Amino acid sequence: MSITSGSMPFTESLIAAAPRAAGVFALWEGGGIVYYGKAAEIRRALGEHWFARSVSGRRVSGCSWEVAADPDGRHLELLRDYTAAHRALPLWNDPQRLPTD
Repeated sequence: MSITSGSMPFTESLIAAAPRAAGVFALWEGGGIVYYGKAAEIRRALGEHWFARSVSGRRVSGCSWEVAADPDGRHLELLRDYTAAHRALPLWNDPQRLPTD
């Protein structure tokens, strides 16, 4: 099962409203998930991705998250479900398909 919240615009104001709790998150591009992550603090992780994407020029259009008592286990579950549905990991979770430019 995917993250329970739908994609929201990936903006600084949304990141500021993200929870300071452990959990998982998804980054979206063009209507599809390109990355599943796990974090000890969701807000901090999204902020780090905001900064990294602004430096690299990569476009992230949305994000979603879910507070989880077991972020590691939930992250594995999300990756397993995504792979079963798409026959591949999300683009940025797959070292063989990571963008290099």
